[in-house]
Amino acid sequence: MNIKKQIYDLIQSYETIIIHRHQRPDMDAIGSQYGLYLTIKENYPHKNVYVVGDLNDMSYLATMDDIEDKLYQDALAIITDVSVTRMISDSRYTLAKQRVIIDHHQNDTDVEDVAVFYKDSTFASAAEMIVDFIQEFQLRVTPEAATYLYAGMVTDTGRFMYLNNASKTFELASYITRFNPGIQAFYDYIYTEPLQKRLTKNLFSTFEMTPNHVAYRKNDAELIEKSGLEFQSVSRGMVNQMAGIKEIPIWANFTEDVENNVIVGEFRARGITIVDIAKKYGGGGHNLACGASLKDWNEVEEILKDLDERAQEYAKNTQ
Repeated sequence: MNIKKQIYDLIQSYETIIIHRHQRPDMDAIGSQYGLYLTIKENYPHKNVYVVGDLNDMSYLATMDDIEDKLYQDALAIITDVSVTRMISDSRYTLAKQRVIIDHHQNDTDVEDVAVFYKDSTFASAAEMIVDFIQEFQLRVTPEAATYLYAGMVTDTGRFMYLNNASKTFELASYITRFNPGIQAFYDYIYTEPLQKRLTKNLFSTFEMTPNHVAYRKNDAELIEKSGLEFQSVSRGMVNQMAGIKEIPIWANFTEDVENNVIVGEFRARGITIVDIAKKYGGGGHNLACGASLKDWNEVEEILKDLDERAQEYAKNTQ
């Protein structure tokens, strides 16, 4: 049976559906989760549909539900944009009667007893996978749902710069815009910020470089506190402060997470596959945009060495 049809049949068969995604969500995690949630509610108004997980200032206007454990007893849990247990927000998906994973990353899953694991890295975002699912089964879509799904596609492709299959992505982006997403309001959200935040970015404007021009920053807990920004705004929000420089093919942002006793690394590249390096350290993601949680600053030095070697290989092959 078609894997999407399996998911469609499970959605139809359950009266309670609870949708999860990864911790510290980016807009694709929120967009795929919330877009699917709103779409199921629109097409099956009699069903009990919930969304759970942590929020941050990258969550747009989404709100999460505060639900009791007992709701999972006869529920279907759907997990979007993540397939590894340590990254799923709200571990109670394990309490559900069945579990479905919808993910576009290259990682395999370590979630136990999964009814359907739908992984397809030819999609540039999880939101794109949801749009494709919607189109296949001709589901009704509200403007609000369309906004979240379009937003997930826009942001996870780096404003359509990182594309695995350009024609498919643009076809699906065109399809979801038929449902009148609030594009301008969302763009205002992602492209404007308070003056104080813009000024605060000056704290993160400098960087260091390896011998082969891998740019990197190390953000310790003291700097994060001084900035007044939340963790995600520093970790993922500042990585592209180093982007767009001709001489720099790879850039990395390392941010100290005192609460979880790890160093969160965000890695980006221009035309160089680096996801295998992220996987080596227990992370993953996309070929050109990925990340990993590192044990300490010594491990940061190890991954910088690996990234520097990759940059050196790239330079030799392009001379």
